[in-house]
Amino acid sequence: MTTTYSPGVQHLAQQIGLDPEHVVHALRFASRTFARVQVTTGMTVDQFRRLFAQDRHSIVIVANLAMRHAGRRDDAQLLMDIYKAAVGRLPYERPIHTGVGTLPECHGHPHVRDAVRILTAAGLPPIHTDGIHELRPGFQVLPDDTGDLPGWVFITPDPGAKGRTGFAGGDLGYLAVMRWAGWGVIPERLPGGLYAACHPDHRDDPFPTVPTS
Repeated sequence: MTTTYSPGVQHLAQQIGLDPEHVVHALRFASRTFARVQVTTGMTVDQFRRLFAQDRHSIVIVANLAMRHAGRRDDAQLLMDIYKAAVGRLPYERPIHTGVGTLPECHGHPHVRDAVRILTAAGLPPIHTDGIHELRPGFQVLPDDTGDLPGWVFITPDPGAKGRTGFAGGDLGYLAVMRWAGWGVIPERLPGGLYAACHPDHRDDPFPTVPTS
């Protein structure tokens, strides 16, 4: 017998890379346990998106429970760490030093700093550079240097990305992390192997063919 899942359940399952049954289990458990979690197994995609925007903490609780139900405790914690980094709730955050995750001249760009903080919280290794030499390999985040795309950053993945597994692993791990942090993303690499992500404050700004969820 084939189980039919609501669009909202399928959407959340797709976002975190799980079978929908794990999400259904988490929704039922969360609804019984946490009074603030006002989500149901019959939610639509629109309901999911509204909840994600208005009470994202509830969605994070459900996703964490779903990951744990799937036996992926490390990824469950990773979802929480990404969320906390995105909303500024990390209990302790090391300062981002100049040349870590981006070029020294881009260090002060607020959206670049946000992206570096989120990706680092996800356990992805940042580049260390003096602006000329690569002192340690890793991902690199750059802003749009044309001024035409405010809010957008461009990410060069670290060399070991393909060899990793889990939520933040593989070719699309960077996109999964930024999407979970609430940023808009382009679902494939741009020319030059870059990923593009848009800060939540600019998700309504125009850019060709950008799915934002």
